[in-house]
Amino acid sequence: MKVCIVRHGSAVSGAVQDQTRELTEKGQRQAQAAGQWLAEQNLNNPLLLCSPYRRTRQTAAAIAAARGITESITPALVPEADVRHLLDELAQQQRDLILVSHLPLVGHLAALLVDGRIYDQPWSPAECWLLHGDIAAAGCMSVEAVWYPVLAGI
Repeated sequence: MKVCIVRHGSAVSGAVQDQTRELTEKGQRQAQAAGQWLAEQNLNNPLLLCSPYRRTRQTAAAIAAARGITESITPALVPEADVRHLLDELAQQQRDLILVSHLPLVGHLAALLVDGRIYDQPWSPAECWLLHGDIAAAGCMSVEAVWYPVLAGI
């Protein structure tokens, strides 16, 4: 099984409601580049899930377009979501996953899947971690690849 964790691209600041913040032009380029990178990865019929927030939906849409798949919205990927509850849901999945979310959730989830414990990690906008393992459970996955937008010149 593979799980790709993606932070949304760069977003505008100062929106009245955090949920409505949109990607900047740079964020749109980052999302498209992340989608291109993910299109090159060996993922088997992945399920693409994203937070209901606008910036994650925009990022997921760029990834979906690059991979030729559709995205689904889930409230389990909002920034303040319970990472252990999310992990319980992921452990039930039989398909490869692409998850588009926010800080601190992306860092907490990656730490829990790889190291078996939750801790804060910095993540660049549109950063992608591709993990693999027998099951999406605490401490059961390894990092296969990491992609950063600066590597694509963005």
